[in-house]
Amino acid sequence: MQVFTNQIERSMCVCYSQPLKDKEELSYTVVLVHKDCSKRFRVSPGNDAPSQSSPQLHPLFIPIGYYILVYLQGYFLHCINTRQHEMLCHSLFLTGQDVNLGLLPRSDALTVMHKEDESSVRILELARGWIHHAELSPAYLLQILRSDAPPGCPGIGSDPRRLAALHCLLIFLGNDPKLELKIIEWLCDNTNTFESFNQIQEFILASLFRMGYEKSLGLDKVLPYSSVFEKKEVPACLLELPGVFCTTELHVEPDFKGKAKRLQGFWSELQGNTEKTKYLNAVPNARYRTSHIQADWDKLRSESRASPHVNHLEENTKKVLSVVDTWCLDKKLVPLFQEEDHQQRAFIGLTVDKLREHLNRHVPQLGKKKIDSLVVNYIAKLLELIRHMLETAWLKNKLGPHVLCLTNKGGPAEWAVFHFMLRILESTRSLCLPLPPGYHTLFAVLAVRCLPHHTFLQYIDHGFLQLTESFVSRLMTDLDNSEANERLKFSILKRLPEPMEQRIYHMWDHPVSSASISRDYVKTLLEKHGKNKGFAFTGRDKPGFKPEFLPLTYLAKMLSDIESQALNPFEEKENVDARFVEDSALLQTLIQLGYEEK
Repeated sequence: MQVFTNQIERSMCVCYSQPLKDKEELSYTVVLVHKDCSKRFRVSPGNDAPSQSSPQLHPLFIPIGYYILVYLQGYFLHCINTRQHEMLCHSLFLTGQDVNLGLLPRSDALTVMHKEDESSVRILELARGWIHHAELSPAYLLQILRSDAPPGCPGIGSDPRRLAALHCLLIFLGNDPKLELKIIEWLCDNTNTFESFNQIQEFILASLFRMGYEKSLGLDKVLPYSSVFEKKEVPACLLELPGVFCTTELHVEPDFKGKAKRLQGFWSELQGNTEKTKYLNAVPNARYRTSHIQADWDKLRSESRASPHVNHLEENTKKVLSVVDTWCLDKKLVPLFQEEDHQQRAFIGLTVDKLREHLNRHVPQLGKKKIDSLVVNYIAKLLELIRHMLETAWLKNKLGPHVLCLTNKGGPAEWAVFHFMLRILESTRSLCLPLPPGYHTLFAVLAVRCLPHHTFLQYIDHGFLQLTESFVSRLMTDLDNSEANERLKFSILKRLPEPMEQRIYHMWDHPVSSASISRDYVKTLLEKHGKNKGFAFTGRDKPGFKPEFLPLTYLAKMLSDIESQALNPFEEKENVDARFVEDSALLQTLIQLGYEEK
């Protein structure tokens, strides 16, 4: 039996093994005192199991950070995650000759030398006098992500191992920017989701969890760290690992009663940690679920921009974007954060509100000021992660400013980035996570370049594409009026909400847009003039009076008087055919008054 404490993590683990003489399996137990639980594992390595001639063979327990490595040379290496312990899939289990570390098979001939502030340990072989340096290898973990069961390593590329390796890279070793870049490159090369988990969601949530946990240990139980918990049914392969059987027992914390007055330093912190864990385990939904705000998300879509609620959310958004601006001063490779995307800004503010409310309810001891700062930086980091993913895809596919040109069809590079952006959109939407302002505009530009027009319209109808005013304005002005482009523009105008439609019409140099402008203008003038009753006409003695057709003469005079008093709606408007508008306005007026053209 061995006991390991960690001052930084305020944790305590008790490990002991119980080899069974009559069965080809090994039993060992890890008691997580700080997590108020105990886990008993039974491992059956198969044909390579220890023989019955060596019944007292014990595994070696090696603490590395918050991982406990259970090692039996030539048989298995089990990296137990003591922070994310709820599911087996967040702990890495390896078997075969690849886990041979070259140590003596007898654990009593080995001594572990460990420092609390290091993520690696030194192992002393007493018999040979050798000192080994043991640490988790980023290169080997990356190999697990990229591998598809190479020869000699059956199952190395399976989903549970990938998930465990990804979390180890992101949370345990994730302070290295170069390592994060390699993980993002792997995401770019593997856009299709795996059978049991979404790697983009795991990248986002695990990275955010690491940032939050580094700010405060108290966030361990209240922040999400894996999208697996968002699933209605967790895949069986994540609940059970081949050859590993686990039994969990809750409520194993030590009895501190009667000794509390004498506890100081680490022990008092451990006591507080276990009591806090016990409380959070008893509270339902203590861990924040991003998908729980779906109803508020849908309600926000229908709210007016000027409502008091939206104005409050905008204040939250300004705080987040001010932090993002300080992070992105020297990086403008991808055109994000450069436009007013009102819907995404509202979603950002809503996410800040809901997460802040959750933390204030479950960890009020942190204080409102610190919680507010944590939440703002949490959402800012989320937007920054998405920007970082896009920049990596941008550089990987060698895209430049030409990507925003709508007149050219997209090539393989544009298609690859479009597909990656689609996967990011799907991943964030299912988790109800906001996107950086400008994301939907950029995505729509790539979509219209890469997709056939009918497919592009289907993406809009099924909600994958959102039409922003910035994108539609660019589309109307940049594309010519060829037959295919005209059909596309008409189809898009039909799908726009009415306020945006009125603003977009003025940007398109086309007879139909001019006709629509004139109809709306005449309708507005007549509605304003409808308050004045009677048809008194006093212009009979004026020069140019033509009495041949009095109704038309009166109508022309009435419109002339109204227009002389009204502001000209066509001043400073580009792409408007004034002569066509005049003729069309007269025709539309006759139609509305019931006269037929003779």
